[in-house]
Parts: sequence; C-alpha cells; structure tokens
Amino acid sequence: MAKNTITITADKEVIDAFKRICRENDIKVSTKINTLMKEWIDKNGD
Repeated sequence: MAKNTITITADKEVIDAFKRICRENDIKVSTKINTLMKEWIDKNGD
C-alpha cells in the first residue's frame, strides 16, 4: 500500500500527550495514527 504524507491539526496538549505515550511505549507516532485510522474505518465502514 502506498504511503502519503499528511498534515493534521490537533490541540497541542493532545498531540504532546500522544507523542509522549508513543515514545514511552516505543511506538512510532505515524504507525499508531495509521492503526487508529484503520480501526476507525473498519468500525465505521467504508
């Protein structure tokens, strides 16, 4: 599957906490965002 670079806007507190949690769990931010987006699509249908 091809990858695209995207720009998102999020509250600073949210993205800082998300990045910290990813770092603490040795997870790449982009990988986790991709996983969360896929889970949301699977749940909500496409």
